[in-house]
Amino acid sequence: MFFCSFQHHHGYIIIEFRNDNAYPYFFSSSFPLHYFCYDFLLYLVLDELYLYSTFHKKFITKSYQTLMNQEKIKKIIEKNDIKWVQVHFTDLLGRLRILHFSSDEFLNFVLEKGFNFDGSSVGLAGVEESDLIAIPDKKTFLILPHEKDEARVIANIHDTSLKPFPADPRYILNKAIEKAKRQGYNEIKMSPEMEFYVLSEYGGNYEIEEKSGYFAPPPIDDAKDYRKELAEALIESGYSVKYHHHETGKYQHEVEIKALNAIEAADFCIYFKYLAREIASLYNSLVTFMPKPFSNDAGNGMHAHIVLYSRGKNVFYDENDKYNMSQTARYFIGGIIEHARGMAAIANPTVNSYKRLIPNFEAPCYITWARYNRSSLIRIPAKKEIDIEIRNADPTANPYLFYAVIIYAGLDGIKKKIEYEAVEKNLYKLSEKEIREYGIKKMPSNLMEAIEELENDNVIKKAIGREAVEMFIEEKKKEWRRYMTEITDLDYKFYFHY
Repeated sequence: MFFCSFQHHHGYIIIEFRNDNAYPYFFSSSFPLHYFCYDFLLYLVLDELYLYSTFHKKFITKSYQTLMNQEKIKKIIEKNDIKWVQVHFTDLLGRLRILHFSSDEFLNFVLEKGFNFDGSSVGLAGVEESDLIAIPDKKTFLILPHEKDEARVIANIHDTSLKPFPADPRYILNKAIEKAKRQGYNEIKMSPEMEFYVLSEYGGNYEIEEKSGYFAPPPIDDAKDYRKELAEALIESGYSVKYHHHETGKYQHEVEIKALNAIEAADFCIYFKYLAREIASLYNSLVTFMPKPFSNDAGNGMHAHIVLYSRGKNVFYDENDKYNMSQTARYFIGGIIEHARGMAAIANPTVNSYKRLIPNFEAPCYITWARYNRSSLIRIPAKKEIDIEIRNADPTANPYLFYAVIIYAGLDGIKKKIEYEAVEKNLYKLSEKEIREYGIKKMPSNLMEAIEELENDNVIKKAIGREAVEMFIEEKKKEWRRYMTEITDLDYKFYFHY
């Protein structure tokens, strides 16, 4: 027997499904109140019940967005008096690109057919074959919480024959997801942690010492109202926010949400950066996701938590293991450790990234895993239903590429049964001799070293794809050369009177 209940919460209708106590199971779905109509509600309930599998005693989850079509989007636009629709996509380096369409133009032409653009102008293609087409993914349509007369949709990139474009970051991640499905892992859940600094001309009456801001209360935490508005905007956008708080850095903050499927989690990272900056501008503040904005304070990370599921079961979990970890989880971790140096250019793609990966700032510079150790690259958070936390990435990473290489590296570890022992020691306090004795590898120390590691890692290159990885490497080498020829204040300080 099935039970279904409905709640209204902060502008959302929440639908909960349960079966009987013989096999307890819980599933919920939510959608914005402005989507509500009885035929839509009935369609949703029937759709979810249809997806019930009597063999596995599980619901296959589907969010309300999967029911989106042109007619429903048209109704939402008309009902909410939407004037403009922003079409979002990301370039290969993870930078957001936006085109604003009038609602009429969007509904009559763009929604179904997409729009043409010059891929060479956004670093997605060479000038010799630069014509690309961006086609909206209807599932991603939402009304922007801070601009009620505007909506947003994310586009997938295609070539002129309407085939998926190989260098489209969303396509690259979808390829990795499909690879996992072929190996029996029908669902991948990701939880991103987003760290950032909020800077304003008015600093308030209280000062926080560097590296001392963790969980600071208001009024010392003078950005609480901003974070609260940001979190509520995310909730209004359909995300389940777990918490927000002041982070370790003097002006640093974090917002964390509940797990999403991999593509939605990557979409969230891009949307979060956009929304955080937009709302900060209303407070006359600036947001930076720069990996290391201050030399003596904590850097910004973009940790990723990942779980693989097979037929509704967390394949990383084993209640009989002392870490609650399955052998599959150990092999998955082994693959990430094996390819960590090759992944670094994707996870830490800027010159500034490597100024964050230094000892004593809770950023990993050694390639190990542990249950609790925050100085390691990989950590297994203290939960019953465990996930694997990869800690080196920063917010300058393209999340689509980062998640894709995590999946490929982990699957390679499972395939080859790669395994490493946990290291629970404080790695920052180990001597160089001890590091060698433990056989611990280090993360690359700079961007060029990371690029060279990427060039030599065939698994990670395959995850990105030949065309895309060649463009990525070329762009990053240009960045390195520009950095190396730049004369900075430190050059004058150290060498002017040499």
